[in-house]
Amino acid sequence: MEKNTLHTQDLTDRNIEKLAGLFPNCITETRDKNGTLVKAVNLETLKQMFSRVVEDGNETYEFTWVGKKAAAAEAFKPINKILRPCPEESVDWDNAQNLYIEGDNLDALKLLREKYLNKVKLIYIDPPYNTGNDFIYKDNFRLSEKDWAEKNGVKVEKRKRQSEKNLDYSRIHSDWLSMIYSRLLIARDFLTDDGVIFISIDDNEIDNLKKICEEVFGASNFVCTFIWNTKKAAQGMATANMVVTNHEYILVYAKEKSNFRFQGLDRDENNGFSNPDNDPRGLWKRQYLQRLGQGLPVRTIIDPATGNTFRFETPYTQEKLERWIQEGRIIFPADPSKYPARKEFLSEYAHKQQLVTSLGLFATKATTEKLYSLFDGKKVFNNPKPDTLIQFLVGQVAKDALVLDFFSGSATTAHAVMQLNAQDGGKRRFIMVQLPEECDKNSEAYKAGYKTICEIGKERIRRAGALIKESVNPNESSLDTGFRVYKIIDDNTREASSNLGE
Repeated sequence: MEKNTLHTQDLTDRNIEKLAGLFPNCITETRDKNGTLVKAVNLETLKQMFSRVVEDGNETYEFTWVGKKAAAAEAFKPINKILRPCPEESVDWDNAQNLYIEGDNLDALKLLREKYLNKVKLIYIDPPYNTGNDFIYKDNFRLSEKDWAEKNGVKVEKRKRQSEKNLDYSRIHSDWLSMIYSRLLIARDFLTDDGVIFISIDDNEIDNLKKICEEVFGASNFVCTFIWNTKKAAQGMATANMVVTNHEYILVYAKEKSNFRFQGLDRDENNGFSNPDNDPRGLWKRQYLQRLGQGLPVRTIIDPATGNTFRFETPYTQEKLERWIQEGRIIFPADPSKYPARKEFLSEYAHKQQLVTSLGLFATKATTEKLYSLFDGKKVFNNPKPDTLIQFLVGQVAKDALVLDFFSGSATTAHAVMQLNAQDGGKRRFIMVQLPEECDKNSEAYKAGYKTICEIGKERIRRAGALIKESVNPNESSLDTGFRVYKIIDDNTREASSNLGE
């Protein structure tokens, strides 16, 4: 039997939902008298939908949301806070050139801005993704149901009724946009003239984030969007439409695109080059001669060792093929039904770097297992970014680069910087910033003694640094695996916060 309700239906919400089904472009966001974000109808846009002529009015190309002006104002508002040195939590305090800042990253960016203005070569951030699961993006990022209700002047009971009505809160992006907008406005000032920023993001906000980046950095400074596979398709989570989402994105913007270029990838054993037959000409890789479906000439060549004949379509001339046979460049298969290939030697490349592609595989499983091992088999952090991915990104800038990550998380970026320095002798330095978010009391991290994300990050840098230090010759390396810890506090003690290190 259907139960009767003791309260009337909100007809406004119902009508807005009906309009959204017909005219989704007319639905926007606003705040009610209690300050709560709610759906609303843009009447001017709706009016245009019912008009056969263009209505009068001023039009501009812009991207806006509720709270954008406040976010911009917040970015440049002064704060009364300082950085408190914490030598007891640091490693090699006197000599370390790396920093770990514990506190709100908006405060940290304001405090660091003057000292590091135009000095950061690379910024990588992996901000919290907007999943729509009551993940409210204010300065503390996460609010409980009770906190959300109190902050927005809504009774908890009403909030529950709103959830029961299945309101589409995943489409309310304003808080998330305000959070990232204010931080990017400041972050741009840190970049050198040839600096670059990489931002990890998923499908929920990539369109909006790209619009924000075009406003902050300029559309002309867009470099590319990397698409990286996070797992094999079979390991992904299927949706109701039987689509597996197994990728994320990395948006890339330069401070000034004309000043920035990728270093490229080394053409070495990691890119298909090897020398299994000890050819004195050095490293080589196979390039198959057969090209099907292109209407190319058919050539015939004979393996001088076996007498086997091979016929195939190829762009190469008969004279060139015969010359390669004489030079010992052709690799003949034992099976005559297969096609020969030629040796392509690394030494013959005019450029020893190959182009960077926008699609790559840096699976997270191996990274998770690596983190397990580093923390004695304990799962202290969920879904860490692959350090190999960050190494690839950091490796695209100068070896003496200053690298900033103000959503540090488990400190993958710090780990990657130290590892890369150990591999190529670089002098890169890092600045990590992380809010001391509390670990869930039921989590393995909390049970292992880590009360906050910052405690995990700092311990990871200590452990990873020690292992990396062991892998290099101390007499031949000045590898810096130390770091200085600072905590953001209210400026009521006038405690000195200088000597951040260069």
